[in-house]
Order: sequence, then C-alpha cells, then structure tokens
Amino acid sequence: MKYLSMLILLSMLATCSSGAKRLDSDSDMVSDTGGLTRTEMEEAARIITQKIAVYFKKNPSSEGIFVALTPTKNETSEQLPTDVFDNALVQEMIKNKIYTLRTEKRQDQLKEIKISQQMGSDFDLGDLKSPNYFIRSRIDENMFRSDGKKIVEQILNVEFIQISSLAVAVSEKQTFRKKARDNSGVGW
Repeated sequence: MKYLSMLILLSMLATCSSGAKRLDSDSDMVSDTGGLTRTEMEEAARIITQKIAVYFKKNPSSEGIFVALTPTKNETSEQLPTDVFDNALVQEMIKNKIYTLRTEKRQDQLKEIKISQQMGSDFDLGDLKSPNYFIRSRIDENMFRSDGKKIVEQILNVEFIQISSLAVAVSEKQTFRKKARDNSGVGW
C-alpha cells in the first residue's frame, strides 16, 4: 500500500510538472498574438535582399556597395526579435556582394588607429571604408477585426538611402497578415 501511494504521488508530480519542453527550431510556428517568428524574419530578409540585389545589379557602383546598418525599429505591440532580421539581412547581403559596415564600432576603430600611430606602426588608412548607403528598417503594426476575428498585420519596411543625396534608392516591404488566437472577447 505504501509503495502504491508513493507510485501514485510520483506519477502525479511527473504529469503536473511545468518544466520546459524543447521544440524543434526548424519547424514553422505561428504566434498566438500574430507576432512575427524567427523563421518569418529570416525568410523576409532573404526575399528583401533578393529584390535589393536586383536593383544593384542594374545600377552597379564602381567603388562597391558599402552599407551602414541601423538597427531595425520595432513599432509594434510585440517583442519581436529584430536582431534576427538584421543578422539574416547582413548574411543575405554578403552573398550578393553588398557589404555591411558596423559603424557603431567606429569609435573603437579610431582608438586603435590613434594607438598604432602613436606607436609608429604602419597603418594603411586606405583600408578604411565609408558607407555609401545606409539601411533603415522598421516594423509597423495594424490590428483590426474581420468577420469577428482579430487580424494582426505587420509590415516590415526596408529602405536603402544614399548617403550623399539622402535619396531613397530602394524601398522594399514584406507584409504579414495573421489571424490571432481569439481571446473570448477580452481585450480589444
């Protein structure tokens, strides 16, 4: 009887435990709230980069294409992994010979140049690159109801802006429209 009670207690504990379950990171999932997933962001980066590469093949730059990437702004109500999109965008652009300069590291670079000059080292300033474009990315959100269902529309906008003229050279977007899980009338 004692063993049977212990066995029942252990099986109840095992079924009631709230430990995390590892999920397959390659399986495509949809967020209950309608927010973008990692897979969707990576796919959007691939599609947008393909469109951008077409523009630069038609309009080549003799000095190369060097882009300063500004972090993607999340203007939605969700906590989205924008760094996933930024990293995927950089990887896809490199495949298309569009190179990203990490301008946020410029201060570190200038500090190293100053130290090497003070030490009398040969440092070739000709290797320094300046961006001729910068990327501005933003994710906007629109929520509405259609046939009584909550619809979340998230738009990922990417602009390549020429630094010399501030003209928008390329503007691409990906739109994601999803039906969010119904919250039984609670909330909006």
